[in-house]
Amino acid sequence: MSFIDATLCASLKIIRALHEEENIFEEQGIGFGGDRSLNIDLIAEKIFIKALSDYGNILSEESGFIDNGKDKKIIIDPIDGSYNVSNHIPYFGCSVYLENEASVVVNLSNGDYFVKDKNGKRFENLFRKPFAANYRHDVIIFEKAYKNPDIVQKLSNHNLKFRAPGALSLSLCYGEFAKAVIYKGEIREFDIAGARFYNSECHWHIEDDLILMSPEKKDLEEVLSIIKE
Repeated sequence: MSFIDATLCASLKIIRALHEEENIFEEQGIGFGGDRSLNIDLIAEKIFIKALSDYGNILSEESGFIDNGKDKKIIIDPIDGSYNVSNHIPYFGCSVYLENEASVVVNLSNGDYFVKDKNGKRFENLFRKPFAANYRHDVIIFEKAYKNPDIVQKLSNHNLKFRAPGALSLSLCYGEFAKAVIYKGEIREFDIAGARFYNSECHWHIEDDLILMSPEKKDLEEVLSIIKE
C-alpha cells in the first residue's frame, strides 16, 4: 500500500472512531505541541502511528518524536481543529506530511482531501465528488481573527470579506480557492507542513508570527500592505 493510500485509510478509521468511540471529548492533559489533548486526538494519533510507522519516523503534535529506525520523517497533526470537534463545528481534519515527498490533508467532517506527491496534486472527496469552487478569489480566510482585532478592522476598512473557520492546515489547503489566507499567532510545524507542501506553488509570506498565502502574487501584496498599515 502506498503512503497516501495508507494515510487515507487511516483517515477513514478516524472518521469511524468519531462516530463510534465513547468519551472522545475527555481531556487527556497537554500534548507535545502545547495544546490540550482530547481523547480523540490520542485515538487518531494511535491510528496514524499504526498505519504509517513503516514509512518513517513520526513527529506528532501529541507525543512528539517517535523513532521507527527510518531515514525519513513524517509530521502529523492527528486532529486539526480539536476545539471545533468538541463544539460540534463541522470544520476539522488531519494533516500528514512525508518530508519532501508527499502530503495528505483531510477534512474529517465532510471527506474532502488534498493530496500532493510526485504525480502532482489533487483535491478529491472520500465519499463523493467534492464541491467545486468558482475561483473568484474574493474571500480571505483569516485564522485566529478573534485574537487580532486590529487586522480585522483594517480588512473592514478596505471592504474585504473574511471567514475564520478554525483549522489552519485545512484553511491553507482550501486557500488555493480563496483570495488569501491570513494566520497571526504561534507558528508550529505540525499545523503548516502538509499544507505548505500541497500549495507550494502559491505565494507565501512567513515571518515570526504571521503567515500569509495567496494563489495570486498581487493579492498577497495587497493584503500584506493592508496588514502592515
